[in-house]
Amino acid sequence: MVDVSVLDQPEVDAGRPPMVASLSPSSMATWRQCPKRFFFEKILRLEVEPSEPAICGSFVHLVLEHLMGLPNGGRTAAEARRIAGELWPDFTADHDSRFGELGLDADATRAFKQRAWAGISGYFQIEDPTRVDVVGTEREIRAELDGAPVFGIIDRVDRGSDGLVVTDYKSGKAPGWEDEREEKLGQLRTYAALLEATGERVTELRLLFVSPQLAAGARAERCVRAAAVAEEAVAATVAGAWEAAIGAISEVEAAVAAARAAAPDRSVARAAGDEAALLAAAAVAARLTPGDGALATLLVDAVAARRRAYFAQRSLAASRPTTVTLRVQDSDLERARLEASSIWAEASACYGAWDFPASTGVLCDWCPFSDRCEAFAAWDSAGRPAIASDPRP
Repeated sequence: MVDVSVLDQPEVDAGRPPMVASLSPSSMATWRQCPKRFFFEKILRLEVEPSEPAICGSFVHLVLEHLMGLPNGGRTAAEARRIAGELWPDFTADHDSRFGELGLDADATRAFKQRAWAGISGYFQIEDPTRVDVVGTEREIRAELDGAPVFGIIDRVDRGSDGLVVTDYKSGKAPGWEDEREEKLGQLRTYAALLEATGERVTELRLLFVSPQLAAGARAERCVRAAAVAEEAVAATVAGAWEAAIGAISEVEAAVAAARAAAPDRSVARAAGDEAALLAAAAVAARLTPGDGALATLLVDAVAARRRAYFAQRSLAASRPTTVTLRVQDSDLERARLEASSIWAEASACYGAWDFPASTGVLCDWCPFSDRCEAFAAWDSAGRPAIASDPRP
């Protein structure tokens, strides 16, 4: 493992790992999320523990890649199942797949297979593969976009009625808000710009969310687990009185719900709920643990955690295979070129200064590098807002 404390010192030039040779749509997304994460993941190349949903998604991608490589008439669900069975032994034995690192027992492996098949069969709910004119799968492409070297691997390129269609499989949830949609389509805009730079015009972008339940299920599990930990922290503070702890949390939740319901419109409901949570938590804490302000903070954290768990479970229940499409305009290609150029310039400048800033926020809780990020530690210890940062309504 790289010694981050040494590499963070600008004067240690000889010990620096090289700058990335090129950007990719995924590394650009990482940069937009947090330049510090880009530093850990793309420059230092620190490994993270394998994620079961991500590995499951990789297997789904692999099966669909082989399926769409067949002649049109052979792309059936039965053939997909045959391909999955044929690929399974090599996939699980391949070190690069990281499946072995999951350490799954027989029951967990069976559940993994069932989730993978849910993703594969989900694809057939979106489109009829026998009617797709596939130009290529897993296509590697490299070009410069306004001076920025960019490399990508496109899941699938199809021939549409009036030009090429870039199609990408996703195992995550479909975007629920416009900013999420734009973020997801950003990767495909970059692919379209790369193809255009090599003389091929793309007219449409398509995101196929074949197995959104994989990511939604993992998120729901994380959120439910976090809510349980938050509840236990409250119980420990009130001398292990579980019923009293749950009652206190429920009292704060009731105050939040009442404040939100009384708000004149949705735009101020969240702020009203946040204020009500702080006031109710302080009142409950003063009653249960006089003179100890820690309980109030724990109550606010527990209410926020339970709210996140609720919406995560609701999102899981609503997860269905779906498609997001975009007709490509010249402005989309220009946007992709400008973004690549801007990120390359910013990343190069940060590398030269050996200073990659962190973007702290709610996503830090899911970052695999948060335990070694000084910016996150400082932000967290300073007391971050618990409910206001909740991305759900």
